[in-house]
Amino acid sequence: MTCYLVGRIAIHDRERYGRYAAAFLPVLKAHGGRLLASEETPEALEGEWDGRKLVLLAFEDRAAALRWAESPEYRAIAEDRIAGSDAIVVLAEGFG
Repeated sequence: MTCYLVGRIAIHDRERYGRYAAAFLPVLKAHGGRLLASEETPEALEGEWDGRKLVLLAFEDRAAALRWAESPEYRAIAEDRIAGSDAIVVLAEGFG
């Protein structure tokens, strides 16, 4: 069952976050992940958006998402994301 990761990211150090972003796609693809959306200014249709970047990823299943998130390759580049931003990341399983 497809599993999604949704991130809301407040970037406060563009240089560090930029290094992370430059290395992100090859690591994601190597683990079977797909980038579905990455938007710094998403359009709010209801309510007020808090100005954070929105990221939506998809994986084959929950186990694949966790393997990617916990992989040494991702953890290495995530150091720059953690230093350069504040993030809320949630995992949600899709419907079968």
